[in-house]
Amino acid sequence: MHALIVVTPPPEGGHARTGDRISIFPGSAAPAMYPAGTPFWIGYGFAAGPGGREKRVALGAKTRFELEVDGEPLPLETDVEMDDGVAVSKLEIANFPAGLEPGWHRFLGRWYDEGALVLSTDRTIQFVG
Repeated sequence: MHALIVVTPPPEGGHARTGDRISIFPGSAAPAMYPAGTPFWIGYGFAAGPGGREKRVALGAKTRFELEVDGEPLPLETDVEMDDGVAVSKLEIANFPAGLEPGWHRFLGRWYDEGALVLSTDRTIQFVG
């Protein structure tokens, strides 16, 4: 099993992040309201579990974070950190450089470890302006 990553700084050469980070992680302090038209990003991922270099299992394509906004799946940018040819962390990011229109928006996040759903979240945020 791999560990969930809540957030990491962008790796060198990684994808840029626009504006503030909005957290939709279960139990986190997601905002109830956010300014419409204001840039933000959402990103989560995984890190390889402990066990030392010899026992570490690489993160495969089926280990991923998925995000839907208002029922539409979003394409995510992926940053992968490698160590001796082994993917040791994977962060998937959705940038919203123009923010969102005013109104209520629903964010569904799903974390899959080797294809198995291990965590999900459902947050609704009002964008005002």
